[in-house]
Amino acid sequence: MSAKKNVAEKLTVDLVMGKDSTLAQYVDGYQPRQAQLDMAHEVAELIDDEGTLLAEAGTGTGKTFAYLVPALLSGKKIIVSTATKTLQEQLIQKDLPMLLKACKVKGKARLLKGRDNYLCPQRLEITETSEQHSKEDWKKLAEIRHWSERTKQGDRAELESVPENDLIWRKVTSRLEFCQAAGCQSESGCFYPIVKERAAEAQVLVVNHHLFCADLALREQGFGELLPDADIYIFDEAHQLPDIAAQFLGFSITRGQLEELVRDIRQAQKQESPDSQSISDLATKFELQLKALSELFGKWDKRWTWEQLENDKPFNEAVKILRNQLGFLVESLKEITERGKQISAVYKRAKDFESQFTEWMKQTSENKIRWVETSQARFKFNLTPLSVAGPFSRQREEIGGAWLFTSATLSVRDNFDYFAHRLGLGDAKTSRWPSPFDYQTQGVIYHPVGLPEPRSPDYVKICLRAAWPLLKASEGRAFMLFTSHRALQEAHAILKQHWQGPLLVQGDQPKLTLLSEFKKQDNVILLGTSSFWEGVDVKGEDLQLVIIDRIPFSPPDDPIVQAREAFLKEKGLNGFVHFQLPEAVMAMKQGAGRLIRDVTDTGVLMLCDPRLSGKQYGSVIRASLPDFPWVYEADQAIEKLTASSKGKLDKASVKSNKLNE
Repeated sequence: MSAKKNVAEKLTVDLVMGKDSTLAQYVDGYQPRQAQLDMAHEVAELIDDEGTLLAEAGTGTGKTFAYLVPALLSGKKIIVSTATKTLQEQLIQKDLPMLLKACKVKGKARLLKGRDNYLCPQRLEITETSEQHSKEDWKKLAEIRHWSERTKQGDRAELESVPENDLIWRKVTSRLEFCQAAGCQSESGCFYPIVKERAAEAQVLVVNHHLFCADLALREQGFGELLPDADIYIFDEAHQLPDIAAQFLGFSITRGQLEELVRDIRQAQKQESPDSQSISDLATKFELQLKALSELFGKWDKRWTWEQLENDKPFNEAVKILRNQLGFLVESLKEITERGKQISAVYKRAKDFESQFTEWMKQTSENKIRWVETSQARFKFNLTPLSVAGPFSRQREEIGGAWLFTSATLSVRDNFDYFAHRLGLGDAKTSRWPSPFDYQTQGVIYHPVGLPEPRSPDYVKICLRAAWPLLKASEGRAFMLFTSHRALQEAHAILKQHWQGPLLVQGDQPKLTLLSEFKKQDNVILLGTSSFWEGVDVKGEDLQLVIIDRIPFSPPDDPIVQAREAFLKEKGLNGFVHFQLPEAVMAMKQGAGRLIRDVTDTGVLMLCDPRLSGKQYGSVIRASLPDFPWVYEADQAIEKLTASSKGKLDKASVKSNKLNE
């Protein structure tokens, strides 16, 4: 795809985004923003130089247009990676179609998801031939079959009637090992190969960080790639990238995955090798050992370090037996792989799990930690790299091109070193564009005095007592953001006894449903943890108050936290200063960013944690937050909420009078 075919030669960033620009034809009331233009010019320079840029653009800067316009005008192949489905949908459904027209570019924009988002017609047919389904599952299969006959992409996002994590969907989704066994090609009518071909032909390919990091891990291991090569790589919501990369450059094995393997082995054996009853017997023994291992852990919600487990003889014996039984299954399946696609597919999956278990048990790398997570008789074995800087930097250099990392939260006190070091981006250029919002007039930070230390047993109750006058004054319209599920549940138990309006709690319904309900209902409070601290956009008067219970430090007993702090200590660095504090600052900035989402938004950000003013490190966090005035009396915060409500009513009254004239 050549630049000449896709780019109108005379169009520039200024002609598309400046005064009297082409964007004004497509966006009602479009006005150029200086920070947006400055960022767009810097991105254009980055593309020309094929360099690396870390760009922090505050909320309201308009960073999406700032990176898309120069990228589209370059005529080059672009991959945009995001952290949330919301941003992916915005890019594909709204921003890119409009910007392709504004930039007079004829290329296509495509969305590519991980293969487990797509239907596999062959696995659907196999699942339909199995008689081991409940009445409810047969109903879901009928819905999937009906949908499969009219869908063009096989993307499960089109199928709202079957939940995303439903087991029946797992049985019919596209899987790598099955595709390899079946030799799937686009000519066969399978959806995923067709989607990948279209993705390869697109000028702009939108993916998420998980898929990009899965591709990165495959390249690092020398196993090929999932994504086509590109000239420009853009990472929006880039602050999440290091942790997601760590997931894919390590691995996790869950009890659920292994139980699913057992079910699939039984089905494959029954349908393709009915005379191999011994394999089904081995699968049963393996399943019993999974249960025995779970019983060793009990039903506690806990994270276990290797140091806690390495001298535990019952645990090590149980894992060794489990690995050996998996080995027997692998050898037995190997002998009959030619019997059919299902046998071949489950053999490959079992072999991969056996390799991972072996690696987990023999791990000696100082850069990788092994740990186990347990919850309600479920377990997860994890192998996690402490640093992804080496492989990420290595693959970036090998792939080449221009690389942009952007977010509203990449720096700590205007310094990008922490983020840059995590991904091996020490040679990157850095730039910041503050938010254009007038924080001095649009809101205040209320920091109540006299609250106890967060470890106090009555901390949540006392925080709620301090927040109560504000909740009443704002008539709900509040987000309460917590650093733990325990604190959230405690707050919910107290509020439901006293609050007269609706209480929406994370986990009770899907995230998008909760947000929709929040915008619809009156006198409503939403209680959330980590997933509501970022990627949530509620503009206008629906949200007037954001309350954060404490500084979001990682739990000190978390195995990854302990290992990273020990790792830094060996290098002569302070784990709190060089890890815990920067992480907390970026998370706090994300949480604070929920309040003001537009130039007309107003409200109060209530920060409860007394360490913000009582500890020396509190000043680092304070300096990184939006430039709101700080107030320390409830009356001052209520005055802001009351003024905001009055302002909204005055504007509504003026608008109503104009309509009546």
